Amino acid sequence: MAARADKDRSRRLIWVEGKDDSAVVQSLCEFHALPEVFGVRGRAGVDDVLDNFYTELRASGAERFGVIVDADGNAQARWDSIRNTLREEGYADLPERLAPGGMIISAQPHRPTFGAWIMPDNGSPGALEDFAAALVPDGDALWRRAGQAVDGIPDQERRFPDVRRSKARIHTWLAWQEEPGSPMGQAIGKHDLDGNAPAAHRFVEWLRRLMVDEPAPADPPA
Repeated sequence: MAARADKDRSRRLIWVEGKDDSAVVQSLCEFHALPEVFGVRGRAGVDDVLDNFYTELRASGAERFGVIVDADGNAQARWDSIRNTLREEGYADLPERLAPGGMIISAQPHRPTFGAWIMPDNGSPGALEDFAAALVPDGDALWRRAGQAVDGIPDQERRFPDVRRSKARIHTWLAWQEEPGSPMGQAIGKHDLDGNAPAAHRFVEWLRRLMVDEPAPADPPA
């Protein structure tokens, strides 16, 4: 069984932007007991993923491959960029619009099944930290206070741009837990972040369909 898992991890692979993303994905895999049949590889940022993921599409023996990237300002623009690369690599009938449940594109000749998840939810203009925010337990009083603390910083004293507000808020909240300052991935394992939140289930379901589930059998000849 171990040998099979090792072989699958070389043929089934997810690329993410960096270490934080990798830790969150792997913590959710452990939380939901996904079989260890695929690998997660942290890259050197979103540009590294988008500029180079075509190499895995061409890799010999690749069966399933996926990318997880932040939407930042525009989730659809991220998908458009990915879609253009897929078209150049020979994928056909590519959807123009993002699916809320993540993208999964069937294997093509000499190309693996491909998947894409645009953080946080394949629609919102956010990032990994916004996804983590969706795992904060409902009604958590410190979450509200963390937002107030971040928003209460005078403009002249604020050292981060507005686009990083969600990052400042989640890390403020993590700093106030029983073990202050745990990274997001560890916070899932410690149950500070809720691995059973609806957002987590949607993401894990996409991962399961892309990397674990066996394809449906072909219809028998008429």
